[in-house]
Amino acid sequence: MKRRWLISLSFAGACIASVACGQLVLHLPHFRDAVGIFCGRGHLLAIARGDGIYEADLRRAFSELRYTNGIDEKDRQEEDITKVKSVTRVTTLQGDERLVLTRLISNSVARLFGAREKVASARIDTERNQLRWQFPNEKTWRTALKASGLSSGWLDRRIAEDLRARQWIIRRIAPQLDVTEDECWKFYATHLERFMQPVRFRASHLFVAAPAETPPEMVETKRQTIESLAERIKHGEKLSDLAVDSEDEATKSCGGDLGFFSEFRMWPDFFAAVAKMRVGEISQPMHTRLGFHIIELTDLKAARQMSFEEAQTEIRLLIENEKRQTALQNLAADLSRRAVFVTRQL
Repeated sequence: MKRRWLISLSFAGACIASVACGQLVLHLPHFRDAVGIFCGRGHLLAIARGDGIYEADLRRAFSELRYTNGIDEKDRQEEDITKVKSVTRVTTLQGDERLVLTRLISNSVARLFGAREKVASARIDTERNQLRWQFPNEKTWRTALKASGLSSGWLDRRIAEDLRARQWIIRRIAPQLDVTEDECWKFYATHLERFMQPVRFRASHLFVAAPAETPPEMVETKRQTIESLAERIKHGEKLSDLAVDSEDEATKSCGGDLGFFSEFRMWPDFFAAVAKMRVGEISQPMHTRLGFHIIELTDLKAARQMSFEEAQTEIRLLIENEKRQTALQNLAADLSRRAVFVTRQL
């Protein structure tokens, strides 16, 4: 009987030891590197709280970065593929590669720390739908998922992980974003030039569209239309009453009123014409790159220095954004230090 117990205990111990050894092997960088190569993910670059990051992840992150920065894939494809494929060890990463790898690591660790965050299913639906609406129909959407080797379930889980991580990050950095009135005053006093309000004009206009691609015969028709409106103004009709015939859909219902604007929110040739006018003056028909206009200058506000009270809301937002950027950078650096960087000399 005792012998049977000893045999059973020995067998159980052997099983436990085998499982322990198996778990140890699974977490060895050598083994995970080999598995990454076998599965087509390339060499292992780092282990972030048990989550492996591979060369394929780095390539994908570079591709996403190019897309969000609006860089033409054809212009950069050969250069970036050469750059990423040339990575033989983490110690040889250049500045951009190390920055992207740090971001991958910090995101991975943040997902792990945020695993217990509560996220409403409606937020997951909203995020998924924002991706879905980039495709013309459901069939195209599902085809794209399948081509990427993804499923709807996997995508929902990943969205939920990212939302939890985002929520955890927001809670983590929130105490660092408080802005005091004293900080606002100091910012205002040292950046007065940023709160100089430029000259602003208020004008109404009648508009007939004739962009550059308009056929010459149509341009001539449009010219005759705007000249007929100018003639009606000469005979006493008000520009605001004639706005119903304007082709500017955004202003025709309010008498052609463009509101107050500065140089920075109006196309140059239009603004140049307005800047030469006097309040109450109505221009002759003029041609811009968009078409023909008749302009009436209705008001003018001279350039002036904004008061602290006027600028305080904007200043608070500026300082808060600076603090948020610094807090995120510090958090990313802290999270990346929790990872094990792996060289190719395994």
